[in-house]
Amino acid sequence: MKENQKKIREYTIISMSISILLYGFSITLGALLTQINSFPKYLDIYLLITPPLSLLLGNILFGRLADNYGRKPILVFTPILFSIGIVLFLIPNQYTTLLGVNLLLFSIAGGDEPAIISYSVENLSSNDRGKVMMLITNFVNIGALISSFIFIIFKYYLIMKITTSSFLFISLLISYILRKDLPESTLWIKSESKKIKDQNLTKISSLLFISISTILTYGLISWVIGPYYYPNLTSYIVLFFNLGNIIGGIIGYLIIDNIKRNSFVFFGFAGGIITSSFLLLAMHLHVNYSIFLPLLITNGIFTQLTWGSRLILEGELFSTKIRASSISLIRGSGWFIYIISTILTVNFTIILFQLYDILFWILGLLGSLIWYLYGIDTRKIPIEKLDKVLS
Repeated sequence: MKENQKKIREYTIISMSISILLYGFSITLGALLTQINSFPKYLDIYLLITPPLSLLLGNILFGRLADNYGRKPILVFTPILFSIGIVLFLIPNQYTTLLGVNLLLFSIAGGDEPAIISYSVENLSSNDRGKVMMLITNFVNIGALISSFIFIIFKYYLIMKITTSSFLFISLLISYILRKDLPESTLWIKSESKKIKDQNLTKISSLLFISISTILTYGLISWVIGPYYYPNLTSYIVLFFNLGNIIGGIIGYLIIDNIKRNSFVFFGFAGGIITSSFLLLAMHLHVNYSIFLPLLITNGIFTQLTWGSRLILEGELFSTKIRASSISLIRGSGWFIYIISTILTVNFTIILFQLYDILFWILGLLGSLIWYLYGIDTRKIPIEKLDKVLS
């Protein structure tokens, strides 16, 4: 029995990490493709807004299905859509490539992630759930870093596409082989007979502010600031920013289960505001890249501390019966505002853009303050117990 549980745990961690890796790799493609000369410049805005829109739609659809029909059917079905997206991405046509990127995001990022977070928190031990989730979520940054690295080292677009598609397909195949052998979540099966109470307003408002903040503060810097203000440096901005996020993920992995959840997330947002303010100063003074890029890395560290915290709290704070759909709705608000913001900021000056980014750091700090004052510490509490407390 213990041997079987160990195997399920290992399969869960590896397959979910690879899936998050695919998410991070795929969602960066829109920003990176703005550097390709064969793409008309009028497509840039579509490359930046249609992938997150596809992710948003996938979240809403598959999050609900994961609660109604189980985690495993979604985890088995979405890779099929993803494989079609890989084929479309490989076809040498700009519009088909864009369609392929959107299908990648609709399936593996939008469709997969609510089910992945739900399945993971429902099957991981409460003793180290936080650190393992921080480890899994860090693969989004590793995926983004690999994606940007491919666009830096390969100068020919065709080679980029073949390398990208090969990486996506091999990673998808490994993930699928592992996830098809995973059993359905026992907690989800048991949850079918439970009634759900009205959701706590403190929890909803706090998570909503945190979700909007983390999506905007990551997305604006990782995907938008490069194409808008530093088009020749887009790949490097993605690489250095996500390098900082990876460092933040490692730090989070080491300390998250040793600190109260509400204190940890508050610390992350406070650090994010400080480092974003230094970035604003650097932009105002027009400092050279030897100063700007290290500041970008430092900001990335706190971005991952807040991003990882948000994914953990989303999984812990909603009851099993409505976990996936609640996650998708909460983050859906963030993705909607991100899409609007991408359109809104297209004519902003770099200073105004960074002030806009800081505004969302402040929103996240407010959300974390609400949870710090009125929330509970979910650290090392079994999900079954959290279900009773929070549902």
